[in-house]
Amino acid sequence: MSTHLGPVARVPLSLEIAGRLRDAILAGDLTVDQELPTEAELSTTFGVGRSTIREALRVLQSQGLVTGAESVSTTRPRVTHERTAPTAATALSTAMRVGAVPLPDLVDLRVLLEGASLRGIDEVPDAARECLATMRSAAEAGNVVAFHLADVDFHVRLAYAGGNAAFGLVVEVLRGSIATYLLEALQALEAPEPVLAGLCGEHEGIVAALDDHDHERAATLVEAHIRGFYEPVRR
Repeated sequence: MSTHLGPVARVPLSLEIAGRLRDAILAGDLTVDQELPTEAELSTTFGVGRSTIREALRVLQSQGLVTGAESVSTTRPRVTHERTAPTAATALSTAMRVGAVPLPDLVDLRVLLEGASLRGIDEVPDAARECLATMRSAAEAGNVVAFHLADVDFHVRLAYAGGNAAFGLVVEVLRGSIATYLLEALQALEAPEPVLAGLCGEHEGIVAALDDHDHERAATLVEAHIRGFYEPVRR
C-alpha cells in the first residue's frame, strides 16, 4: 500500500512546457524553420513566468529541436532538426559510457544496419568517393584525425545512399556515439600509417563490391571491416 500512498512526483513546469512544445513540433503543428512565439507570448499562453519559458526553450535546444544556445542572439528560436542526430548521438554515447548500453551491442546494431543500407545502393555517391580520397591522403600522412573524420563521413554517406532515411539517421547516431572511442584507439597507435592504410584498403574493397553491384559481398566486407577493427581494440 505504501507504494500507492507515497509522495507524488512533481514535474517542473519548464519540463512540462518543453514537453508540450516538443509534442507540437513532432505533430507538425510547429514546422521546421517556423519561428516560435515570443517569450512574452509563450508566457501568456502557458500562464507562467518568462524565466520558466527560457528554461523550457533551453531544454528544447539541448534536444536539438529549436535553434539557439550556441551564442547570444536577439532572434527568436526556430524549429529545426539539423542537430537531432548529434544530440541523439550524445545521449547514446552517455548511455554507453555509464554502462546502460554496452559498446558491443552498439557495434552489433551498426553492423546490421550498415549491411542493410548497402544492399539498397544502386550507385556509390561521389561524396563517399571523395571521403575515400581524403582517407588515402590522410593515411599516407599518418593524420589520424583527418582519416577518422573522413571515415565517419564515408559510412554515414553510404548509409543514406541506400535510400532508407531511417537507416541513414540511425547509422549516423550510432557512428557518432562510438566515434570518440575509435578515435582514441587510433591515436593510441605508435605507428598509425600501416593500420590506416589497411583500413583504407577495406573501404576501397567495399566500394569496389558496390561498383560491381555485389551487395551481399559489400555487406560481408563492411561487417568484417567493423568487427576486424573493433575486436582487437576491445581486447
